[in-house]
Amino acid sequence: MKYLLIVSLLLLPFVSICQITYVASASTPADNGSSGVTPTVVTPPAMNTGDLVLLFAYGRTTTLTMSISATGGQVWYDQAVISNTNISGRLFWCRFNGSWSADPSVAFSNAATATVIMHVFRPSKPSLRWAVEADRVETDFAAPASPFTVSITGRTTRVPNSVTIAAWFTPDDNTWGSLSGAGWVVLGTAQYRNTSGTDGSATFAYNIRTTVGATGNVSKNQATLGGDAGTAMIITFFEMAHGMSGLLLQ
Repeated sequence: MKYLLIVSLLLLPFVSICQITYVASASTPADNGSSGVTPTVVTPPAMNTGDLVLLFAYGRTTTLTMSISATGGQVWYDQAVISNTNISGRLFWCRFNGSWSADPSVAFSNAATATVIMHVFRPSKPSLRWAVEADRVETDFAAPASPFTVSITGRTTRVPNSVTIAAWFTPDDNTWGSLSGAGWVVLGTAQYRNTSGTDGSATFAYNIRTTVGATGNVSKNQATLGGDAGTAMIITFFEMAHGMSGLLLQ
């Protein structure tokens, strides 16, 4: 028993670091800033080869289209448009190859309230690839009643070592608070407001799992200017060794 305890203690440091970790975020504009240009450029934070880079773009137009206009030397994948009345969004993602040839940018068909937000996660080993474990699910939500809580249904992951991202978008410069859901953490800043045009706001949370299991539901409250309809999404990525398969690979 004594020897087992010693081995366990020696292994604890390795167990604690052998998982996906959040690195940093960046955005254009910064929260509560004003930007309405196309393309919209975002300056990446410091990152390592193999990191998962997520680019969320949104604007206040229902039928808005978005595309990567400067790749920065990366190979980008994207997810279907998130759209409801007066708000549209799109998710682009890549595995960082170790060098930016330029800051990446997103082109918008309508530049009003054009916002680009980058979130970065690190795999447990830099040699691992990334794949979509469970595809994006988008849900439009009606204007919530006080205390203006908007919930997203969680999911049960099918593979270990995953990160699930939840996102909320509204066509108003809402602030967001009161994150609820065991294991969920606020991603980046509390919210990303753009006061250009007729305003917009996005907020994010993430849940990292080292084992297969349920993320549980997650919710946030519109802390100010509450009672706005919008759209929400949830998506799960996992780190993948060579030889494994997934929905989208890099």
